[in-house]
Amino acid sequence: MDLLDRYLQAVKFWLPRAQQQDIIAELGDDLRSQIEDRESRLGRALNDDEMVALLRQTGHPMRVAGRYQPQKSLIGPTLFPLYKFTLRITTFFYLVPWILVWIALVIFVPSFHHEGWGALLRIPLVVFAIITLAFAVLERFQSSLRCLESWDPRKLPAAPKRKDRVSRIESVFELAFNFLFVLGWLALPEVARHILAAAGNVLAPSPALQTWYWPVLVPVVVSMAQQFTNLFRPDWPWLRPVTRLATTAMTLGIVQAVVRTYPYFLVVADQGKDAVRSAQVGLAVNQFCRWGLLIFSIGLFIALIVYAFQCAQFLRRKLDGPGAGARIGASQML
Repeated sequence: MDLLDRYLQAVKFWLPRAQQQDIIAELGDDLRSQIEDRESRLGRALNDDEMVALLRQTGHPMRVAGRYQPQKSLIGPTLFPLYKFTLRITTFFYLVPWILVWIALVIFVPSFHHEGWGALLRIPLVVFAIITLAFAVLERFQSSLRCLESWDPRKLPAAPKRKDRVSRIESVFELAFNFLFVLGWLALPEVARHILAAAGNVLAPSPALQTWYWPVLVPVVVSMAQQFTNLFRPDWPWLRPVTRLATTAMTLGIVQAVVRTYPYFLVVADQGKDAVRSAQVGLAVNQFCRWGLLIFSIGLFIALIVYAFQCAQFLRRKLDGPGAGARIGASQML
């Protein structure tokens, strides 16, 4: 029944979340009844080829799921699940990062203020219009989509098994990486002194940076505690996303505090005739560091949203109970 389970999982992926369990139960009962009838007539179990023929007769998973979708005039029920999926992926991986970048630019780049709300709204509207137009065209020519007819149930991905344990190998590698980071961070002041001395001692770190030297290690130590705990309790998978959410929030707070300590490097006094050049070098280094920290902050903010989403997913699975199945990847759609 492996093919049947994979087929039902593929259909489930395209169904409305609120109706998934009921529809899959009904469809599964119907298909099992058909299988039992055929096996009764043949006096034996169906082989793979006969199972493939039955599933192909039932229809492509996306087309079967489309029968349960609300009827749409612009985009029909067959393509509507794929349309929604495309919008979600585009929103999460393109529009959300763009909005975060736009917010950062408005906050930290005064010259960007003149763009106003137009830049924020224009790109999402254009993206939505392009996707909708593309699917409207596909709707008119979907009868020629050979992938919905000449598909092979054998190529459906295996039904995923939810990961209820944290790999000990991952915990060991993460512990080792964080331990090396701690060693490198402790050696950073000495390394920085050698680098600045080799550059002629033109710049010196701002004293304000010293305030945040030790707090940087706090989220690292918290992460190491989580990894050490999961090394002995791999059956606590909830600990990893919760810890990553907390440590990312702490790191983002530290980075934002460091951003506000600008300038990060001060020009050493008494540069004589090279004072102008030294000031230019100091300005360039400080601007480079500032933009690097801002880009890092945007990355942390996106990671924060991802970890919050993972925590919400884990909580929802717990509330749904152990019978709730995981959603599978998009590779099953064609």
